[in-house]
Amino acid sequence: MAKGIFITGTDTGVGKTVIAAGIIRALRRQGVKAGGMKPVETGCIDEGGTLVAKDGRLLREIAEMDEPATVVTPVRFLYPLAPMVAAELEGRSIDLEAVMQAYSMLITKYDFLVVEGAGGIMVPLKDSGGSISSGLSSPAFFISDLIKSLDLPVIVVAGAGLGAINHTLLTVAHAIGKGIEVLGVIINSSGPAGNTPAEQTNPGILQRICPVPILGVVPYCDAPYDPIDTVAAALNDLVANLMPE
Repeated sequence: MAKGIFITGTDTGVGKTVIAAGIIRALRRQGVKAGGMKPVETGCIDEGGTLVAKDGRLLREIAEMDEPATVVTPVRFLYPLAPMVAAELEGRSIDLEAVMQAYSMLITKYDFLVVEGAGGIMVPLKDSGGSISSGLSSPAFFISDLIKSLDLPVIVVAGAGLGAINHTLLTVAHAIGKGIEVLGVIINSSGPAGNTPAEQTNPGILQRICPVPILGVVPYCDAPYDPIDTVAAALNDLVANLMPE
């Protein structure tokens, strides 16, 4: 087992950050020196000319990291768009070398590193300068390519509602086709349990037909409960098996 995992999702807004933070908290409660990283984040907050990565900041705080935010999230954009699009609109490029340098430092320092992606697994990070018709393998560098570069296994975060079956199976199939090790799927409930027929049935259907295990179903968390504590408790047994022997 690698010293880390990559958290990807079936789409944006499925709760990757909360799941990643919950895994970090659960690991730390078990005595593991776990760190977090969000290599690329869009939709950052402009605070006096400095782009602040909200998701990266949360992971950094939960992991109690002393590295600067620029290491936890080395690439940040203002527009809440796919990174390639945000970079083009802002007249900048994505510095993959900075990502790899930060990752190399963090993976060495921490016992276990939880890396969160941006959006889904096929979100483009940058244009590769080629096209499929030209005979090159891909017209862009995607999140899946980043995962391959980091050489990490993946956990897929999926919603429980309508569309989850299709989105989950497509995400898992793409990852497997790229040669990425998929540890399994975590279903993150976005509403009260049993809120819709889809949420009632999708977890069971995915357990039957998904080619990788359903690692857990995280319940909906309403105020005043802490969603990260809820995730940590739900995944406590899971994270015990993440550490390499």
